[in-house]
Order: sequence, then C-alpha cells, then structure tokens
Amino acid sequence: MSEQEIREGMLLAVWDEPPLDFDPDTLIRRVEQKKSRRRALVAVGVATAVIAVASFSLPGLLPRDRDTQLGADTRTSSAPQVPAESSEKRAQRVGDKLVERLGVQMTNFKELYASFNPGRTPAYPPYQTAAPRWRDGERDYSGYLYLSDQIGPTALRVTVYTGSFSKDNFCSGATLCQDVKAPDGSVVHATEFLHGTTQVQQAGVARKFDSGLVVEITAYAFNPSNGNGQRETVPVGVGVLTQLVTDPGVAWE
Repeated sequence: MSEQEIREGMLLAVWDEPPLDFDPDTLIRRVEQKKSRRRALVAVGVATAVIAVASFSLPGLLPRDRDTQLGADTRTSSAPQVPAESSEKRAQRVGDKLVERLGVQMTNFKELYASFNPGRTPAYPPYQTAAPRWRDGERDYSGYLYLSDQIGPTALRVTVYTGSFSKDNFCSGATLCQDVKAPDGSVVHATEFLHGTTQVQQAGVARKFDSGLVVEITAYAFNPSNGNGQRETVPVGVGVLTQLVTDPGVAWE
C-alpha cells in the first residue's frame, strides 16, 4: 500500500466524524518513526545475540598452550603447602606397612600391630611413665611388632638407626650367618642362633643402606618386649624377616 492510499483511507475514516485538528502527514511520520524504532530494536537484539554466542565460543578459539598455561598458573598459585611428615608419623607408617606385609606372609596371627619410640632402645608401653618425645628430623627409632598366634602373644624387635654397623658383632655366636643380596643391590645379613638347643632361639636380619641407615629385625623364642612367653622356637623365621627388610613397599628411608 502506497503512502497516498494510506492518506486517502485515513481521510475517509474520519470524514463523518466531528471536526478534528487532523493532519494525515503528521500521523504518517509517526508511523514511519515507530517502524524505524522497531527495526532498530530488532537490529540491537540480533547484535546482542551475536555477542553472546561469540563470548561462549571465544574460549575455545584461544591458543591451547596459552589456556593450559593460564590453568597451570592458577593451580600453582592456589596449591596449598604440604607440611613435612613428622618423624613420629614416618615411623608409624613404616610400622603399619610391616604389619601389612607380615600379615600377607603369615596368616596364622590373631593380632598384629606395631609401636615405635624414638631412640635405639625400644620401650614396652605398659612400662613407660611418659609419652615418648619425638624430635624434628629424628631418624633413630625402635620398637616392636606385636603379634599373637596359637601359642600366645609375642613380638619382633625392630631397630632403625644411622651410624656404624659391625657384621662381626651382629654374627658373633651365630649358628648361621649369611649374606643375602637385596633387589636394589644392598646386602642383608641373616643370622640364626640355637643357644645350646636344637631349635632356633633367635633369628635376625640387618640391612645397611648407602645413606648410612641401618635396619635390624629380630625374632626370639620369647617375648622380647617383656621377657615372658617362652616357646620352643622363634615365631617368625629368618626367611620371612629377610622378605620384610627387603620389601620395596616399606619406605625405610
């Protein structure tokens, strides 16, 4: 419909009405203004939609290495500081792992747990008058692997220390003293003592690491934690002790 036809139609529509200050040209201009405004609003809406789509698509268009770097920087800056493991926790972790591995090697134990204290002299918990005080960086510790089998309760003595080690002293008086090579190349000294009987009364292993750390595990035909519980022979043989001291799952160092 042309502009002229619109003007004539509006004049006919108001012909029979009371006289009004009616100007068809003004009305047409208003209509055209509304149409222009409507087109402008549509254009703005389209532009907004384009911007929104672009904003979602833009991250995928960024270079991958830069995006990865940004993520790495964020993770690095927000990563919490992990405190160093205390000497007490490290010793207890070793004890827990020994319990786990011994339980796999021998399934006849009714009870099995570890307790360590700082220093080379193990303490029997019921006889302690005060809780042991661990120093920062403490490397020497000792204690027992407490176990209970069909005969009764007993224990294995464990000593971990840094310093000199004498094979001659370790093997002195032993019925058996042999060297076993560990998977990492270190040497394990294994001993058995009869002490005048026909049964093994003491079995022990000692391993010295290149760092100077020495680990000794000893089994007796009695409970070394309290001197009681005499039995015919050791509860754990030298073969199992050797496996414990060379087990890669036990983080001695």
